[in-house]
Amino acid sequence: MMDETRFEDGNTSVVVRVGTTVRRATGAWTPAVHALLRHLEEEGFDGAPRVLGLDEQGREVLTFIEGQTMPASLEGARSEAILIQVARLLRRYHDATTSFQPRLAAQWRFTVGAPTQGDVICHNDVGPWNVVTRDGQVVALIDWDFAAPAPRAWDIAYALWRFAPLYPDTQFGSPSERGRRMRLFCDAYGLTDRVGLLNVVERRMEVLYDTLAAWAAAGEPAFVKMWKEGHGQGILKDIAYVGTYRDELEQALAPG
Repeated sequence: MMDETRFEDGNTSVVVRVGTTVRRATGAWTPAVHALLRHLEEEGFDGAPRVLGLDEQGREVLTFIEGQTMPASLEGARSEAILIQVARLLRRYHDATTSFQPRLAAQWRFTVGAPTQGDVICHNDVGPWNVVTRDGQVVALIDWDFAAPAPRAWDIAYALWRFAPLYPDTQFGSPSERGRRMRLFCDAYGLTDRVGLLNVVERRMEVLYDTLAAWAAAGEPAFVKMWKEGHGQGILKDIAYVGTYRDELEQALAPG
């Protein structure tokens, strides 16, 4: 058996590298996610890992994608080029899912209060920690456990939250600067109808807060840990930020 190297940045599951593969525990959602990843491979979408099956411990085995993930702070990766590349990768991914037909019995890992249907299969965690870059270029999305049907705007809203980013920290610039970055992202994605998009962003934040609170209360270890670390309070601060600066954000977000 080859040596295992644990990835230290995983919040919701233990993920290890074994040679040129990545391995992690499976769940009821794994067959649906694997069917999605196989569909992406068939469609020629190169921005996701490939499914190699299960190992002798029953863990899923995926190809390891060479590169680095970005820190949540976006340190070293706050350029407009990265922002635009993430948006274009997300658009290519969404378009590749429109021909995917999940089985009627497919089980997905829905979060509390999230949509359960939509025109695409959303990744549902497009944050810096799940975007792989190589030589300064965005190459792939990883960590697909939360993929599930939802409207495109559901994924876009989350990515805007994490890449504008919509945090109260002043180091990320003024609200109008965040709004400008949101506009760049939407332009690169090709989203022209942005009416109500900030409402979706707020709802996306609320759903993550409700999920974190509910799953922590249920005793799920990873979510108990995140709750104790203050992730819930952090989300409430982000919601307050959007509410406080809504006018500036909306004005800067508007097309053209």
